[in-house]
Amino acid sequence: DSRHGTRCAGEVAATANNSHCTVGIAFNAKIGGVRMLDGDVTDMVEAKSLSLNPQHIHIYSASWGPDDDGKTVDGPASLARQAF
Repeated sequence: DSRHGTRCAGEVAATANNSHCTVGIAFNAKIGGVRMLDGDVTDMVEAKSLSLNPQHIHIYSASWGPDDDGKTVDGPASLARQAF
């Protein structure tokens, strides 16, 4: 399922007075997406995604990570940390 980012972006940037009874918390925001979860997610893939056009990106949404099994805790590896 690769619709998660689209749904999150819609909730963030939903315009006021729309027909869906919602308004986003940043309803004047401009949204751009980077598809990075369709293949193998490596440290390099994460770093390249996070460092794409940094002059245009003001807010990042990081809603990816390890499977939530109640036992696994993980964070970005060294290249992704450098990209941040």
